[in-house]
Formats: sequence, C-alpha cells, structure tokens
Amino acid sequence: MATARRWILGLDLGARSRGAVAFARWLREAGEPVTSVHVLETWTRGYLRSDDYEQLHAALARATGEMGLASPDDIQVVEADRAEVGLARAAEGATGLVIGRAAPSEGRALIRLGATARRILRGLPAPVIVVPPEWTVAAAGPVLVATDLEDTSAGAVAFAQELAARHGRALELVHVGAALDNEFIDELDPRWLAAREIYRADVVDAVREWAAERGLAGATRHVLHGDPPQALARLAEACEAAIVVVGSRRLGTVARAFLSSTASTLASFAACPVAVVPSR
Repeated sequence: MATARRWILGLDLGARSRGAVAFARWLREAGEPVTSVHVLETWTRGYLRSDDYEQLHAALARATGEMGLASPDDIQVVEADRAEVGLARAAEGATGLVIGRAAPSEGRALIRLGATARRILRGLPAPVIVVPPEWTVAAAGPVLVATDLEDTSAGAVAFAQELAARHGRALELVHVGAALDNEFIDELDPRWLAAREIYRADVVDAVREWAAERGLAGATRHVLHGDPPQALARLAEACEAAIVVVGSRRLGTVARAFLSSTASTLASFAACPVAVVPSR
C-alpha cells in the first residue's frame, strides 16, 4: 500500500458507476483525495473527433458533479487497449481502486461483476473496492475484515485497520471455518457431533490466539462456519458493516480455472462494498 493517500475511482457514464461514485464521496468527506479516471479503449479512437473528447470530459464532470463528488480538475480521461489495463495503470501505487459492479444486490442477473471488474480482481494492481450500483451511503456499523488465519490476510487486516481509523469505525474480525455437516454421518454416528463441537472450540481458540499475536485482542471477533461468501454477506448485513475487507492471492491462469475465489464471489453479490486486498 502507498504511504501517500490517493484513491482512484474507475468512472464510466453507466448506472454501474453510481455506487462507486457515492463511495468515493464518502472517502472525500473524510478528507481523502480521489481522482476519477475514465478509460477510452483504443478501438474508439477512429470514431471520435477532437471536440468529442471535450464533450466527454464535460459529461463526466456533470455526472460526478450531480452527486457532489468532484470538480472537473479531479477527472482524468486516459487511453488504453482495454479498460482494466488503463485502470490498473492508474492504480499503481494508489491507496486503492474503487469500481462499480454490474448487478444490484437483489435479483438474479447472470452477469454480476462485469468483465472489467473480473479482470481487475484477477490482477489486483492495488486494493480494489467493488461497490454495488444501488449503494448510496455507508451503514453505521464496523469495518469487517475476514481472515483465513494465514499470511494471505495480513494485507487485508492492515488495510482494514487504517480504513477504520481514518473513518472512526470499529474494526471487527471474522473467520469462517469449515461446516463439516453431513446428515448421514450425524445420524449414523452421534459421536461425530461431539467431535465437531471440539473442532469448533479449537477454531475459536485459534482465532483468539491469531488476534492476540497481532495486537487485536480487543477487537470483536466472529467465528462462523459454512460457505465463506454467504456467511460473510449475512454477517455484514446483520452488523450493518460499512465495508467488508478480504484478502486474496494473485492466482495464475490455470489456478483461476479450477479454484473459486471467496473475494470475487462475495464482491459479486454483497449488499455493501467489498474491498479485496492482495496478499503481501
């Protein structure tokens, strides 16, 4: 993460940017600098005249101004082969990159993140915050940070600590353990129920020790079991989390084809913004 505070807002003129713009406004209200970046893909060059660029800049300024976000001086129009390439370039060294999501939290849209968002989350040029299009204001609750008790979550915890401190929010930890539920085994061998309770108690102890080792003994801790994206989304709603922060590894192409990502899955349907932070 960068030492100087500097956020990048990925901006377009579609509805998916509305939540991201509102989140950027929340950052600016806390005194954090935000630069809006709109990417023109190279293929559009042959369809635009010189005066079209001026009109585009004016339209972007008008769209953000209507939400009270920024002056025209805070908006940059850059050119790149693809939108994610331009945004990744702009986000290098930034505190974070804020982008919108294609689908709202409610509904059953097949495409939820959008192609650009999916590609950015694969590369993670910086911490990336994905915001639902219907999001308007931060909930009153804490900054919720998920940990897998591995080094992959170290960057997420540090990012969440800084964000919580700057915005005057409590920091709460959550770990999602394996469900280990099987109706057949539960009925066949009742001793498994006792063994599962021992496992869950061990998980609670592990989370407490992990937090203490990192100076977070005083933070509220949540220990859940089940599907991580679903469990995190339910907890975020229950505690009115302002944002959920999760860590993620940068997976190679082959690994991405076979491994699902808790971070990208959660970001695709959560009702609150989700920050995905690369592991250190």
